[in-house]
Amino acid sequence: MSSSPFLIPDHRQYAEILTDAAVHVLETRGVDRFSVAALARWMKVTPVAINNHYSRARVIELITICFCRRWLHWSFSDARWVRASHPCPALLPRTPEERHGVRVLQALTELAHCEAVQGHPLPQQHLARMREEEREMLESRLTQLAPDRIYRPVPARDMRGLMSLLWGLRQALVEEPRRLLWDEACQLFAEAARAVASSEPDGRTRPPDLLPPNEPAA
Repeated sequence: MSSSPFLIPDHRQYAEILTDAAVHVLETRGVDRFSVAALARWMKVTPVAINNHYSRARVIELITICFCRRWLHWSFSDARWVRASHPCPALLPRTPEERHGVRVLQALTELAHCEAVQGHPLPQQHLARMREEEREMLESRLTQLAPDRIYRPVPARDMRGLMSLLWGLRQALVEEPRRLLWDEACQLFAEAARAVASSEPDGRTRPPDLLPPNEPAA
């Protein structure tokens, strides 16, 4: 059984099989040599067998849809995250398989941009929707880091900054040679998430040793 959170080798749906093929092809060949023919070779079928089902544009769209679902599942798969020494409300890549997943998403982003230039905007739209869902899920988890654990909307500017930091840390952890340790990245992200969760609606940060307004002392 695969240890990668981005592979579902036993799935029978054709779109999921195509996605597994894409993950493997992008790992071994990179985005420059990605093609339906390369997918077909990994699947041990002819390119015609794939093209009989879908066009190239539809293949890329299906792979994007399926991979986005896998990405969101991985990103928030740690149910015990809040108990960690550096509680990160979304995952950072630690294993080789997770780092490869980040590279696959980068490659799909490139492919989606190329498709949009050629008049096929759907893959790019699916990626944008996935990023918005990730932002919403991240924001919902911040409640568990707030001093009073009461949900309150996070200023859009703060969420944009936190998402930018998250994506930047993920990128730094897959670069070679790596200049940032996973533990260091977790500490940076956890501290930033806690600061955003502790901020007032006007953007000010509540000191952690003060009680929330209107809350009596024990």
